[in-house]
Amino acid sequence: MNKEQAYQAFWGRIATAYDETSVPDGAGFPRITYEGVSDDFGEQIASSASIWTRSSSWSEAETLKKQIEAKITRGGIMIATDSGAIWLKRGNPFAQRLGDPSDDLIRRIVLNLELEFID
Repeated sequence: MNKEQAYQAFWGRIATAYDETSVPDGAGFPRITYEGVSDDFGEQIASSASIWTRSSSWSEAETLKKQIEAKITRGGIMIATDSGAIWLKRGNPFAQRLGDPSDDLIRRIVLNLELEFID
């Protein structure tokens, strides 16, 4: 897999996942959106992903966040690609709760991330 496919596959193993610019109309919940960023190998970039649920409770969103925290440990996780790897690490702060002004039931947790492309 190339870098973009490997990154999509990582998120897709946790929940239905979309590049944040490609969420289809009527997409269900829960879902994860992520920035479709890439750079040359050897470069490190800041990025983000969001957990989206629709509920009166934060429970489902927090459960997904905890699953992601377990995968992206303090030392990060290596995601293999055809020509190297993506070293995915937690940013600071790692997670922040947000709502949606258009729908009181939308629960969103934004994850701050660091990606380093290794060849």
